Amino acid sequence: MEDIEIVRGIMCGDPESIKELNNRYGKILFGVLNKVLHESYERNEIEECFNDLLMTIWNKIVFYREDKGSLLNFLVAIAKYKAIDYKRKLVKQNSQLELKEEFLLEQEYQEDGFNYDSDEGFYNLIKNLNEEEKQIFIKRYLFEESIEKIAKDIGKSNDYIYQKLSRGRKKIKLEMEVQPC
Repeated sequence: MEDIEIVRGIMCGDPESIKELNNRYGKILFGVLNKVLHESYERNEIEECFNDLLMTIWNKIVFYREDKGSLLNFLVAIAKYKAIDYKRKLVKQNSQLELKEEFLLEQEYQEDGFNYDSDEGFYNLIKNLNEEEKQIFIKRYLFEESIEKIAKDIGKSNDYIYQKLSRGRKKIKLEMEVQPC
């Protein structure tokens, strides 16, 4: 089956055509996803991303133009951007989970006067951060503001905010480990 026949078949809703596309280009597309989603916490999502990619190809194949380039290039471009979208989603989820994991240690540290269910417990956690870091933590984790909004509010870049959150979490984690049991 030629590439153009595969494209026409997918446009007509023929499931055999998507199977042929998967047989012919599946390993290459999987490799593209692997290259972008290479972090350990991203590996579990590659299969889901691949399935989502096949659905996206099914829906976007109508935009393929043979005169603009090969089918492989078209598919690789879709795969790359689909993987980047997944990566953004996973990075966001992972950064939010890191702080939530700290709060899950509630059972272990309640004896030390920590109460993670209240705002007071949160303020107790961030008490040793500098004022700017406290402001960022409060906006992010109490008010659940987006990174973009926080960056805009304080006049800094998104990367700066991510960096402050990451370093702040490390400081909090260190302090929690240093406290006597």
